[in-house]
Amino acid sequence: MSDASSSNSVASTTPYVAAPQLHEPLPNQRRPWDEEYTHNNGRGRGALTAFLLGIGAGAALLPLVTFPAAMPFFAYLILLICFHFSEYALTAAFRPDTLSFDNFLLNHSPAYQVMVVVCWLEYWVEFALLHSSLPAAKGWNACSSVGLCLCLVGMVSRALGMATASTNFSHRIEEMKRQEHMLVTHGIYSWLRHPAYFGFFWFSVGTQVLLCNPLGLVLYAGTTFHFFWDRIPYEEQLLLRFFGDEYRRYCDSTSIGIPGMAWAIRKKN
Repeated sequence: MSDASSSNSVASTTPYVAAPQLHEPLPNQRRPWDEEYTHNNGRGRGALTAFLLGIGAGAALLPLVTFPAAMPFFAYLILLICFHFSEYALTAAFRPDTLSFDNFLLNHSPAYQVMVVVCWLEYWVEFALLHSSLPAAKGWNACSSVGLCLCLVGMVSRALGMATASTNFSHRIEEMKRQEHMLVTHGIYSWLRHPAYFGFFWFSVGTQVLLCNPLGLVLYAGTTFHFFWDRIPYEEQLLLRFFGDEYRRYCDSTSIGIPGMAWAIRKKN
């Protein structure tokens, strides 16, 4: 996922590697149509992925209405698709120089992909076991409404963070300060110094509350917390190197917004 109150909003533990520029020719000049669909920077690959995500969201709308017993799952599916599409769309809007298939975050990490499969399995196994005796357990209930609100808060916070950081945002940690880098402290960054991380965490947790998945909730909350516990201190050390006391004062006046994260980072350091 991605964020930073400065130029270094990010979204993976991989050190910064410059993405292929949009104006650079794709490697296979004799068969450019192949490269367009297989190369990470291929426009065809991005277009096809966006098209398939749209088909998936549209396909989820029908069972959302015709199969209301499993409404939470189809609402979750639409939200998940919107999340991944928005990651690519916001990068296209504000950092087209780094745009590639990776910005969909569909290949974020093996752990993320495994958790998605686990949460789907948990929902449908519990649905099969409980639907006849306790239909409200996996149908739409108060827990689902809370989860929906958490998802929307997470998505909006993350989108605002990416849009406010604008050209200062990157899905990768940038270990060298670019000349145009600046410390962003206005808008949502005046309250949260990592709004994209805040948004990703609460979106992830919200999806499992929406689905009423107790196992998924523990897995998502724990794994996402650990990811940012590992990532945030590293990124903040870079920001302190880039901006010095200015960033230190900024940290004193803002929050991370993830429960227990500030305490865990202090214990780690």
